[in-house]
Amino acid sequence: MGDLKTYKDSVGNATVSLPTISPSAYGNQSFYTPESHYQSIIDVAFFLNKYYLWVVFAIGFPGNLSTIITIVRMRSLGSFTLYVVVLAVMDNLAISLKLLFYQIFENKVNMGTSGCRTFHFFGNFMVSYANWVLVIMAVERLLAVKYPLKIQKLMNCRRSIVALSIVGSVIAGIYLPILWTAYYNETHQACDFDNSSPRLLSFLQWANVSMSAFIPFSVLTVCNLLIVRVIRESFRVRNALRSMQPAVGLKHKSSFYKYDISVQRQVTIMLFTTTLVFVLLMFPLCAFKVADTHWKVEALSNEYAAKYLVYQLSYILCDSTHAINFYLYFLSARKFRNHFLAMSSCATPTRATSV
Repeated sequence: MGDLKTYKDSVGNATVSLPTISPSAYGNQSFYTPESHYQSIIDVAFFLNKYYLWVVFAIGFPGNLSTIITIVRMRSLGSFTLYVVVLAVMDNLAISLKLLFYQIFENKVNMGTSGCRTFHFFGNFMVSYANWVLVIMAVERLLAVKYPLKIQKLMNCRRSIVALSIVGSVIAGIYLPILWTAYYNETHQACDFDNSSPRLLSFLQWANVSMSAFIPFSVLTVCNLLIVRVIRESFRVRNALRSMQPAVGLKHKSSFYKYDISVQRQVTIMLFTTTLVFVLLMFPLCAFKVADTHWKVEALSNEYAAKYLVYQLSYILCDSTHAINFYLYFLSARKFRNHFLAMSSCATPTRATSV
């Protein structure tokens, strides 16, 4: 890897340029000296960037595909399972498009201005939309644990589709400027953005970071805290009611009640696990973006190389959120696990459930 190489990350990531050196003239010679470990750290960062998407794809694509097949074969589809399917589809599309863009860029294929605009628009849209589907799931689950008797009336598949459509339309509208600002730079053989409107470019940069990272991270953190709080309060109320509840008159409903409580508990655990892991994996990127403006480093210094490596690691963790949901579902949701294992062994599940 050359010291002066300019590098652009794949779709969904910000553009990163390694420092361009302005040589100091000493007679007829140009002179610059990287610090001792600069090149080795930079090489590690480039190596990770070159191969990590293949690992994410190898783990995530079959996992998300398994999620889609398992949920569809459950037959009992509700709003929550609809979200799970949409999330798996968007995760696979985000991973595939990002990997395809990276390969086109790496092989210096001339995709033209239309190709740059298409890849950047849909790449950023899919990454952000997948994260916002998770936000919608968390908000609905918070309403479900807060108002368990009203959630069936508040949310159904039709209203879930409307919510998904509204959120998708808003995200698409935010990214629309990409369609007239992105272009193919023949000189650098890469996608670039028109600098004639600095304010618009600044808006796109902050909108991308906010829609894909900051806002989902913040909302999911708050939702998880509120869900834990509501569940603790509901346990106290339920225990108090159970001690006063007569043992007669509810026997014919007890099995259904216990079954419904079991399903709702598994749905909550499944979502809480997924959103908690998302928050943990997204935190390094959010922290880096906040610290970036205050973390000043000198070109060709070890600290600059370390900063770039931290940046790369934060995006690896961020992109891995599109690859691990199936494995979290499998570990946290017994009904989902049983359906997948039954499907894998060609057996017939004993009971169709929503999760």
